[in-house]
Amino acid sequence: MRAPGQFNPKELRQIDIVKIYSTKRCLVIDDFPEIRGSLTRTLKTFGAKSVETASDGEEAIRHCSSNRFDIVLCDYNLGVGKDGQQILEEVRYLRVLLMTSLFVMITGESSREMVLGALECQPDDYITKPYTQASLKLRLNKAIIRHEALLHIKTCISKGDYRKALDYCNDMIIDGHRYAPDCLKIKGQLHFLLKQLKEAQKVYSTVLGKKPVVWAKLGMSKTLLEMGKLEAAEDMCNEILEEDSRYIEAHDMLAEVHTKRNDLVDAQKSIENATRISPKSVLRHRKLALLSERNHDDETALKSHQNSIKWGQNSCHESPQDYFNYARKVSDMVKGETSTESKALVKQANTFLDRARKRYTGKPEIQVQAQMVETQIHASQGNEKKAKESSDKARDMYNNLPTPAVETSLEFARTLHSMNEEDEARELLAKLAARHEGNDGIMQIIDGITGEPITAEGKEQASRLTKDGISSYDEKDYNAAVEVFLEALNTYPKHVGLNLNLIQTITSEAEAHGFNAKHERICTRCFKSVGNIGEDHKQHKRYEFLIKQLEKHYPESLLKKSR
Repeated sequence: MRAPGQFNPKELRQIDIVKIYSTKRCLVIDDFPEIRGSLTRTLKTFGAKSVETASDGEEAIRHCSSNRFDIVLCDYNLGVGKDGQQILEEVRYLRVLLMTSLFVMITGESSREMVLGALECQPDDYITKPYTQASLKLRLNKAIIRHEALLHIKTCISKGDYRKALDYCNDMIIDGHRYAPDCLKIKGQLHFLLKQLKEAQKVYSTVLGKKPVVWAKLGMSKTLLEMGKLEAAEDMCNEILEEDSRYIEAHDMLAEVHTKRNDLVDAQKSIENATRISPKSVLRHRKLALLSERNHDDETALKSHQNSIKWGQNSCHESPQDYFNYARKVSDMVKGETSTESKALVKQANTFLDRARKRYTGKPEIQVQAQMVETQIHASQGNEKKAKESSDKARDMYNNLPTPAVETSLEFARTLHSMNEEDEARELLAKLAARHEGNDGIMQIIDGITGEPITAEGKEQASRLTKDGISSYDEKDYNAAVEVFLEALNTYPKHVGLNLNLIQTITSEAEAHGFNAKHERICTRCFKSVGNIGEDHKQHKRYEFLIKQLEKHYPESLLKKSR
């Protein structure tokens, strides 16, 4: 039984296709007026009656936000501003152009970066230049006929009625419809969305039993991963990548597999592979930055923050926090250093802060946060006078905010910590913890800002990990102890005791097995995290003892700290 409006593609004549075009509202996006005019005339020749145009990304998104278009032809390269990939990403993100509309990318670009990136956003079709009116008609007709045949299913999905969409898919599969293979693919996705994982697995198994198509392998991998069958998911992803290493989704799923196993090094490698294939994904660069941070890979983390800024400028995922993440990372990396390279990083960080101020003019919260991060940079460089002036200015700006956002308050706490105003920082964080109780994400950030956790859960977890690390240390299993303390420092990077525990473990390991370049880098990072511990601190004597141990085993880590 056919759904309302459904037709049989085999019964279509050219006059029927012309009628389809006549009912569609079209949008042509191109930065050249001649091409906009040419495509408009071509679409009208095909039968379209309503064709509008846009010359850039902003105009295109405005059009889509205020009108419903059925067909969008978009050039990839639109000069300055958003490109076609970023337009598609944004209209889908904003849900102003649903899957019930046909989006066709047109481009003369042939670079691997562009093609794979554009396809990752899943346009309905992709047409390369040069093309003739006849070849465009043939390609567009095929896309429209397929789209119309599946439109009743897409409409249900857009409305969130997955069960009805599933019923329609089953009807077309049973009927042996021309687009039954497309329905099988959609059916597997619908079972996944409905959390019917065994049913999804059965769909993919049936398809793969007949032909090893990649979409079914990817769907199977995703389903196995959701079912917790990590080894099987990993094997399937590797099988896909052996066939073609450019399948981005397989790299992303491998990263998830490794993350679930707490194998963060391999997770980072998988995300790095994905970003090399398709470098424009802002969200993936942010994920890579987080993994790199957890793996203590400062260079990759910094580069990832920079790429988030670069590709975020014309993206719907742009965020001022990318600027602050970069500058804050520089502050941590250059603490106590005065090398030429460090000065260059500080200069770049300040440039990004200035850019954030200009880009977000009129947004007081952003202006305040920029001032706070600037303070942290001055403090890390030992510029006490500039740090104090900047801190006073940031405090005044913060106090003038009617109701500071949680991000701004967290940044103020970081700034107070950088200025050694630990009591005030902890008092502010305690208030934030009480206000946002139950928000695990905020609680984790709160516990990682100062020298010790604020929340009861944070204190308990830090204590447990400390005991686990010390247990391994007492058994002289130094590598296991290093891993435990590193895991703890991923959550509590400023924790004095954990940092000193890690340094002590590394120096003991060096006493037994000798120099390790990776451990040297970790020691440098640990000492930067704790800063100079004064005589009034309960850990001062231990701190002085460990400095002597490092002078013996890893003197370079101390030199880097004091440069």
